[in-house]
Amino acid sequence: VVDLWFEDGNLILKAENSLFRIYSGLLAARSSVFKDMLAFPPPAEGNETFEGCPIVTVYDSAKDMNSFLKAVFDSSFFEPPPTPTKLPIVESVLRLSLKYDVPYLRRRALLHLSSTFPTTLAAWKLREEHRTIPPVENTPFAALQIARQFDLPWLLPSILYCISTHSFEKTLDSALWGKEEISMDWEAKRMSILGRQKILLRQSGITMAMMRLSAGQVPGCTGDGNRCLTTKLSCANTLGRWDVAGFLDYPEEHRDVFSGLCSTCFGQFKDLCEGNCESLWNDLPSIFGLPEWGLLEKERALAL
Repeated sequence: VVDLWFEDGNLILKAENSLFRIYSGLLAARSSVFKDMLAFPPPAEGNETFEGCPIVTVYDSAKDMNSFLKAVFDSSFFEPPPTPTKLPIVESVLRLSLKYDVPYLRRRALLHLSSTFPTTLAAWKLREEHRTIPPVENTPFAALQIARQFDLPWLLPSILYCISTHSFEKTLDSALWGKEEISMDWEAKRMSILGRQKILLRQSGITMAMMRLSAGQVPGCTGDGNRCLTTKLSCANTLGRWDVAGFLDYPEEHRDVFSGLCSTCFGQFKDLCEGNCESLWNDLPSIFGLPEWGLLEKERALAL
């Protein structure tokens, strides 16, 4: 199989059954590993060539090498955020940019992951507008494998929260990612299950707080008291029935329901939701047994 192929290239890389004819000088300029590797080319005798080009076998998947080389040789293929990309491309580029020491591509890959799985509540609230990795079904399960494989702990709280918004069966059994069936190992399952339980307890506590707000007339209520009461009870009832995480997006996704509240009750409800969102986000790392956000942010800064 022939993939990236420049007719005037002076080097051919072979990965599995794929061939890539490229420019050795440009590759060496981007990668210190390839620079060292190509500094002493193998003797022509006994080594494969094609049209005078040496053929060098690399022990990477053709898929990874294809994405990596396109990122190196085609400036439009893997641009930094806010340009969108796809998770399999991010994974391939991250893997080989680490292996072959291409810092700018590694940084781009990490920025794409961070845009989709942020470390601040403000970024989470804007996530759907700013994420560069599309919300393909079961993306968090694939992202969890990447974060753990490449030791990217700052991504884990929001990834695990996302997993907690999915049905419990996916954590226990498996989740389908494209044609791949992803099963979490026991450590990841344990982290997810215990964290999910704590989030659901939090949501139950917030439901009770909403019920308490519904217990009597709010001083200064300027609307129809019965309508405000019915709206609060409806909100509490909705949240109380959930068996998945979801409160971080609750205020935005239920804004139309809140419209049934008068301005005074709306302000009270808004304060309750925002305060609990902030509290939940701040505690998210500890909920999943991870270091606090400050330490995770330091690791993120060092990696970038």
